[in-house]
Amino acid sequence: MNEKGVVMTGDLLQNLDKLHTTDMGAERIRRNLDLQTSNVVGWCKAFVEQADVIIGQGKNWYVYGRGLVVTINAKSFTVITAHPIKCKVRVMRESDYACLPEFLYQAIFIPEGAAVPTREIINDPQIFVYIKAFGSQPGDLGVVAEQDGQIVGAAWTRIIPAFGHINDDIPELAISILPDFRGYGIGSKMLNRLFKVLRDNGYTRTSLSVQKDNPAVRFYERLGYRITEEKLDHVGHEDFIMIKDLGGSRSVKRARI
Repeated sequence: MNEKGVVMTGDLLQNLDKLHTTDMGAERIRRNLDLQTSNVVGWCKAFVEQADVIIGQGKNWYVYGRGLVVTINAKSFTVITAHPIKCKVRVMRESDYACLPEFLYQAIFIPEGAAVPTREIINDPQIFVYIKAFGSQPGDLGVVAEQDGQIVGAAWTRIIPAFGHINDDIPELAISILPDFRGYGIGSKMLNRLFKVLRDNGYTRTSLSVQKDNPAVRFYERLGYRITEEKLDHVGHEDFIMIKDLGGSRSVKRARI
């Protein structure tokens, strides 16, 4: 750690020879991951070297890769545990609204070879409408995904005059996952939970807008969205408008989160 108590991930990579665990820790890791090796520490060292991302948080390092996470004490270099990534998905709370600007920025699709926009782009009124005064009106519903106490994903809906607006009975979807946590099935888990939240609040359909060349189109189709029209967004991108039927009958219930 530095003088401010921040875990430095470089320290772990430079001190792999110090990794160790207890007999109990080794047995826990073998059981959690169904490992067939007796050299658990050696397996952990190789895992760290090939990790997708290492995050220092609190007193620990969290090492992610191949759908797994290994937890290592940053002071003693003790491997505490390892297990498959199992994000907790829960309904969004008012205290979570502060994270929406970051997830709105992460939701912006950047085609290959295109310049990465500055974070000020979310202040564009056509974009900021997705989070402006969130929680103040019917249809403002959402869920978040937590991993080791960190919010790593968010999915939410609004009834607003935005890109994917159909009518005032169909909330429009936005979803975003931090880059280091993509590819682990978190998006599907969040949306399935959000669909239930929408049904519980009386909604029977939800819409979205997605650029035609965004690979996420196939992800949405797997979850039951269908393309209903094509149109240009406010900057001339070709978008698909997609709708998913949630089932059930429309009611007047419109609880807010």
